[in-house]
Amino acid sequence: MKKTLIASLAVLGCAAVVATLALGGGPKLNAIFEAKAADKNFTFDAATGSQFEDNPEVAQEVNVETGSSDPIWTKFAPKRINSVAFGEGGRFVETHPNAYVPGSYDDHYFSLDIGTNNLTHFAIDVGVVNDGGGEGYENTYFIGLYGKKGGVVGFWYSAFELDGNGNGTKHIEWDKGVDDDTVIGFSVSLHFDKDSTDTSMYVKSVSLAWAC
Repeated sequence: MKKTLIASLAVLGCAAVVATLALGGGPKLNAIFEAKAADKNFTFDAATGSQFEDNPEVAQEVNVETGSSDPIWTKFAPKRINSVAFGEGGRFVETHPNAYVPGSYDDHYFSLDIGTNNLTHFAIDVGVVNDGGGEGYENTYFIGLYGKKGGVVGFWYSAFELDGNGNGTKHIEWDKGVDDDTVIGFSVSLHFDKDSTDTSMYVKSVSLAWAC
């Protein structure tokens, strides 16, 4: 994630709280801390997919409506993707790649970036269907958490563990530690490797909780 994005998100974080503190007053101060103590949460799931378009050719930046908190800035970016479906099959998003051309080194993937505000917990479920690259060419996932100070707070990377049919899933959870920097960005990207258009990868859901 670019440093300019991180800086912009940091400026937005808890702006309402800071402004109210500047006004002073005992009752207002107590109300602020009561509100801050209550975590907020939201899940990107199949229902959330309706806020996106099934377009495999262009990046989409969407302020996702949550119904109970401020919209969440979200960017979906495909690269050499043949098709994309949001909100189908019980999944937030699923994609198929362009067919691999033998001898080429083109990267086929999609990424999902989400702006957060003092993230305290996340859980994600991702998967692959009919991975066709063969042994040593399993598809991979990258998941990162980015801090207010510009560093990486958490990072997960691995190839999917596949069953005999080329299918695999991964569930990851994280909770903020006492010494962790304030997390203002979440990113996941799923990479195809020597696959046909019969292969697909998906994000089933992303659950976020934050305190501000």
